[in-house]
Amino acid sequence: MILPIDMSQDEDPRVSVYIRVRWKLLTCWFNLLSIAYQPIALYCDWKEKRGEWDHVNVKKWRKIRDYMMTSILFPTTMYSDFFFWRMWFKNPALIAPVAIFKYLPSWAQHSLHTVSGVMVMLDILTLPRKRPKSILPGLMGLVGFCCLYSTILVTSYYSGEVVYSFLDMFSRSQLFLLGLLAFTEHFFFFTLQWCIVDLVWGKTQTAEKKD
Repeated sequence: MILPIDMSQDEDPRVSVYIRVRWKLLTCWFNLLSIAYQPIALYCDWKEKRGEWDHVNVKKWRKIRDYMMTSILFPTTMYSDFFFWRMWFKNPALIAPVAIFKYLPSWAQHSLHTVSGVMVMLDILTLPRKRPKSILPGLMGLVGFCCLYSTILVTSYYSGEVVYSFLDMFSRSQLFLLGLLAFTEHFFFFTLQWCIVDLVWGKTQTAEKKD
């Protein structure tokens, strides 16, 4: 949504620099991951409809599909959407210079931060899954992603590119608490999805075992 928009000619340097900064937004990251996820999901669906769901190659791609969604896409997208709207209603300037938002149509924020959450929730609700024997590998993937993204934010900040305005507005203690809250919320959404999977698909799997 925001990638084709050219802000480089804006007179405000805080806006013109966004031509580079936008690639470091969490929204951009999970949307790019979603683009990679879609063809994998479509391939798996196509193979399953052909009755080839148990082929070795299909099993491999199904594992990749489920890992991408449950380890990164669902918790990250849900966190990002909820975080954005909390900041937006409190003060949009906490997210980015307000002048940036004039480049976006009024419906753009819902396209970026509402539809995305609805789509990943629908994926969890409609695609049959079961809780893995251990959620640790998925959790480690999420922690690794969060650590990588946090490193990008910190290195960008000290190189003079402030990805989010609140990084310049909050004290270090506030940023520490915000970071701790971010990891906690990611863990919450990671856990929530498995509760949803158990609730929606648990009875179906139990019935299949009895049959």
